[in-house]
Amino acid sequence: MKTIFAQNLRKYRKICGMTQKTLAKELHYSHTAIANYESGRNEPSLSDLCRLSDILGVSTDALLGREGLEYKEMSNPFLEQFMQLEPKMQKIIGELVFLL
Repeated sequence: MKTIFAQNLRKYRKICGMTQKTLAKELHYSHTAIANYESGRNEPSLSDLCRLSDILGVSTDALLGREGLEYKEMSNPFLEQFMQLEPKMQKIIGELVFLL
């Protein structure tokens, strides 16, 4: 079953005028890897998804079909309070949390 990603990968590859073979060559893969992505049999790793978006000149959100989606407003009271702090305090707290 073709996923949104598979459909979008094919669409943007064709818009760029690339064949499966030329796209695969850019990634140092065989053309069957791209064919498997476009058929929905396999999906790329996160790093390869980023490389695909760079090569095709589109965002990862575009490849994943997430363009135009509106994000839900945050409803985390701790995060809301954190965002109201001065940037200097946000940095200090961020560093402390990282150390935990």
